[in-house]
Amino acid sequence: ILVGFHEGGKLHYAGRVGTGFSGKGANELKAKLDALTAKTSPFSTAVPKGKGLVWVKPELVGEVEFRSWTSDRIIRHASFQGLREDKPAEEVVQEKPEASTGKPSTGKSTAKLWPDENISKQGLLDHYAQVWPRMEQFVVNRPLSLVRAPDGVGGQRFFQKHASAGMSDKIARMKDPTDGEEILYIRDFDGVAALVQYGVVEIHIWGCTIDEIEKPDQIIFDLDPDEGVDVKAVREAALDIRGKLDELSLPNFVKTSGGKGFHVMVPLRPASDWEEVKTFAHDFARALEQGAPDRYTATLSKKARTGKIFVDYLRNGRGSTTVAPYSSRAKKGATVSMPVTWPEIEAGLAPNAFPIGDKTTLKQLAKADPWSDFFKQGKALRRG
Repeated sequence: ILVGFHEGGKLHYAGRVGTGFSGKGANELKAKLDALTAKTSPFSTAVPKGKGLVWVKPELVGEVEFRSWTSDRIIRHASFQGLREDKPAEEVVQEKPEASTGKPSTGKSTAKLWPDENISKQGLLDHYAQVWPRMEQFVVNRPLSLVRAPDGVGGQRFFQKHASAGMSDKIARMKDPTDGEEILYIRDFDGVAALVQYGVVEIHIWGCTIDEIEKPDQIIFDLDPDEGVDVKAVREAALDIRGKLDELSLPNFVKTSGGKGFHVMVPLRPASDWEEVKTFAHDFARALEQGAPDRYTATLSKKARTGKIFVDYLRNGRGSTTVAPYSSRAKKGATVSMPVTWPEIEAGLAPNAFPIGDKTTLKQLAKADPWSDFFKQGKALRRG
């Protein structure tokens, strides 16, 4: 396949990817590409000719691992890792390589991850130590994806799913039983400490455990408002979703995103497979859109989101992730994705209300744990 990235309103050619495809995955990818065929090239400049080239509309986002960029910005030794349904195509830009000294480096615990907020690795570690009794059940023995900011959140950030040089053995590895891809997970607090020391500023989780990797134990609805949508409307959307889940007799919980939205979560007894769970989430999001098309959209593209709240159901696919409860966010303010109660949402809580170490956050953590029985409330998902 030919790949590219956006820059200056144009799609720049970035090379070819010819490895990393499984038989089943290649067939599924081809079927999706066949539905997007176009008459002309989408790239801003001519690309090297090749036999049997078929042009398509640039609407699919793929995750690709590669060795390096050439001087003319072509990727070398590229391997296809899978499609990314959680990222709009128009947001794909050129990634800058992480500077390397050739030596593994975890950095000092005094290094500032959030320089403007004066939050160091030690400050983040102190936060995780405080929330660990609550956080443990949501992150231990779960497949992880990591957002790293080795030079702080103002520098380059990296979305990482596989091990790399210098990574502690406290961050465990296993093979995905389906495709053999490497999966990262942690077993205990030492694993979280290793993540912090490695410059991880966001911990993202799959909606399953490593022991039940084909059976999700949660559903997430991530409310992502367009620029300019009032936070009051986002709170009302969360409450609207709660009401509809209540009608379905599905237990539901809510947490702040640490950014602009809220995450509404449904605990599940691990019984349904990924396709069943994602289909339910998609149908639920589309029903919201159909009921209030002026407020909601279930479509990822920026154009569809204009003035609306995107009800992101895509986090419920196999391999997709969402930020973990109590994880820090790589955002201005050094905020946390905080589990809260529905009455707190009704009272006007902001989605970025809880900065690391702030008195507001400490006061929140002094209250009873609102998610202590999250998984105990889980029900099997039943359709129809």
